[in-house]
Amino acid sequence: MVLTTETCLLVFLACYSAWSAPAATTLFVATSGNDANLGTAKKPFATIERARDELRRLKKAGRVAGPVSVEFAGGVYELRRPVEFTAEDSGTAACPVEYRARKGQDVRIVGGKRVNGWKPVTDPATLKRLPAAAHGKVFQADLKALGVTDLQGINSPQSYQSDPGLELFFQDKPMTLARYPNEGYMHLEAALDANGQPKGNIVTTPEGKFVCDDARPGRWVGEQGIWLHGFWVRDWADLRIPLGSVDAATRTLSFPAEQGRTYSVRKGQWFYAENVLPELDSPGEWYLDRETSLLYFWPTASLSFGTVAVSVARDLLQLTDVSHVTFRHLLIEAGRGSAVVIKGGSDVRVVGCTLRNMGNWAVKVYGGTKHGVIGCDVYQIGQGGIHLEGGDRKTLTPAGHSADNNHIHHTARWDPVYQQAIALYGVGNRATHNLIDNVPHIAIGFSHNDMTIEYNE
Repeated sequence: MVLTTETCLLVFLACYSAWSAPAATTLFVATSGNDANLGTAKKPFATIERARDELRRLKKAGRVAGPVSVEFAGGVYELRRPVEFTAEDSGTAACPVEYRARKGQDVRIVGGKRVNGWKPVTDPATLKRLPAAAHGKVFQADLKALGVTDLQGINSPQSYQSDPGLELFFQDKPMTLARYPNEGYMHLEAALDANGQPKGNIVTTPEGKFVCDDARPGRWVGEQGIWLHGFWVRDWADLRIPLGSVDAATRTLSFPAEQGRTYSVRKGQWFYAENVLPELDSPGEWYLDRETSLLYFWPTASLSFGTVAVSVARDLLQLTDVSHVTFRHLLIEAGRGSAVVIKGGSDVRVVGCTLRNMGNWAVKVYGGTKHGVIGCDVYQIGQGGIHLEGGDRKTLTPAGHSADNNHIHHTARWDPVYQQAIALYGVGNRATHNLIDNVPHIAIGFSHNDMTIEYNE
């Protein structure tokens, strides 16, 4: 064969390109792996933390010269605590880092603990508290025996939002904390002044006393930990408040007296009660006795037909001052707080992921530049979907964060008011080509300067 000058040049360029291209590094993780392994395809690690730490070691040893991939085999990876990434876990524009699912395999990053060891409720005292319709249908499990000791309940209540704490999921869906009524609301028949007398429309007192139009709360005398979720004064402002006391004879309810606090209520407003064991009366409802660590659940189907999990870890993937890292094709679910929280850094991407069953948000971004959430499915979220905040308002320097081509739906299941599918704050952020549906209040919320919102449906 005669080699022409052109042929020789092409061969030289191909060889030069192969010689000069930085070598890629791939670490492997599998549920069947072991963190004592080498992280190879045949001897994978078992956890995302071990892969992160190995990458740190390789970088310090100068053994990373090109792009890095951490590849997860299909399976469920339970997190007992958040995974934290810092600046040392960053890639570069030339050598980015990617955490990804193996092609064609389902990888689930779960912030919850699987619950097993279910038994029928047989304790006479508990059966007496449960409605008769629930006997033989409600099961119990001991969370302490399963190693779940953080039993945080409803917390941080304020107007428009609160935190649910531990939640229960069955067949990949959030279940309902036992409540009354099961649908709809009770109403304030009268707002009472400090002397217990009906007075005007809006009344402000240290105990927020009112007369309920339903006698049902009279059954709850002696129950602990009940919360009332209501629109107490304005039709658009909800607030969760603990139940203080119940007078069954007069149908009078009050809130707990606290030093320096007052409560305002208005006649005709509406509310429901939750975290009430005597109201665990329909499939899908649950209750946690925090004194005994016993979880009670009326499943929507046979327990053999699905997995029960309770949320344990909060803010599952936490990135602080991290740059050039991508999470691709992962399912992140069943945690407290948010699935991904990014603070500072640049060029972090969440791509083609499913983010569901979180207590607060799917993704929250604070500061940094050019972070993006792209092509993700977001649903069954307790509060909002994607929060993008960044940019300098004094200089109008844009952050360049983006939410593009995402499907966001069935959000704000816990806090129904002022929770946005997409929230934009700061300067120069974008919400484009997103499909948004089944959001009870705000699809896209924005404030401040130079936002781009276009081609959303």
